[in-house]
Amino acid sequence: MKNIKSYYLFIFITTLTRNIIDIYSVIYLYQKNISIKNIIAIYVLIYFFGIFIAKYSIIIGNKIGYKYILIISAITTSVTFYILTVNTNVYVIAFLISLSIFTYHPIRHLYGIKLSNSKKDISGILIYIYIANFLSSVIIIKSINVIYLIIIAILGIIPTLFIETEKADKIIYPTNINHNKLCFFFFDQFRITFLLLEPLFLYLISNAISYVGYFNIILTISSVICIHYIASKIEIAEKYKYINLIFVIILLLKLNINNQYILLIIALLEGIGIRINELVSTINLYDYHKPNIGYIIICEQLFCLTRVLILGILYFLPINLKLTLYLLIIGIFLLGFQYKKDTI
Repeated sequence: MKNIKSYYLFIFITTLTRNIIDIYSVIYLYQKNISIKNIIAIYVLIYFFGIFIAKYSIIIGNKIGYKYILIISAITTSVTFYILTVNTNVYVIAFLISLSIFTYHPIRHLYGIKLSNSKKDISGILIYIYIANFLSSVIIIKSINVIYLIIIAILGIIPTLFIETEKADKIIYPTNINHNKLCFFFFDQFRITFLLLEPLFLYLISNAISYVGYFNIILTISSVICIHYIASKIEIAEKYKYINLIFVIILLLKLNINNQYILLIIALLEGIGIRINELVSTINLYDYHKPNIGYIIICEQLFCLTRVLILGILYFLPINLKLTLYLLIIGIFLLGFQYKKDTI
């Protein structure tokens, strides 16, 4: 894209539609009478497919132009909305969700690395994501008809038309990614997996997807309030392990509270912890001495492979959702010790 402001607009419009799948699809699957264990199995498939889809989305996009991959992603997202309402074939659902996710996020990260040269730029991107998160949750609360969601997803094609097609780059795969960075990538996937299953935990407590929407709205509000201060005032490398420890304590409290109103108060604190972790994760990914196509491919495949490993182990453990989340919190706790000054 021509500049960072154009990228902000792209992120805002696409996140508005994508978030409904990224955050709420686990609930849609449960509403189709799919067991929690089988939902985990579906996401094992989603991330397994993602290992290959992410790679070839970038490779093909590098040859023909990334804008065309994003157009495919917008179309796939609209089809996925429809399939989630009418189809119960887990392989079809898994493939479409994976195709929707991994024709989008790897390309978004490529633009992020090229255009985001400072922590301020990264926090700016996150602000636009949070606003889109807010509106996505409003859509969920209002129970917008799936037809409108399909239309909104298709409209996501519009900003891609303003993306300039770049010349193909030579793909060079990195051979010396920092060890601390790789450890951070590994443990960060416990956080991602927790956030994947968290909406289902909230849904089981409230039995209402609208409640999950309200919870995410509060998360977003707390994120927007704190993110600029944190990005500009706090030395994250020095304070992160302490902030992450508080975040872990908040998550543990939440798992032992069933009162819906108290949980909404907890959401204010959890939102701060989630977004600090997201900011650190984004900085850790984008700050690399030679950010290139091969680097993004390797990172995306590592993310998917780690999630397949984590969810695959969880699938075979004879435990319920709450115990599953407890195990994931252990990984989040260990994450706090992985971010160091030499990580990036």
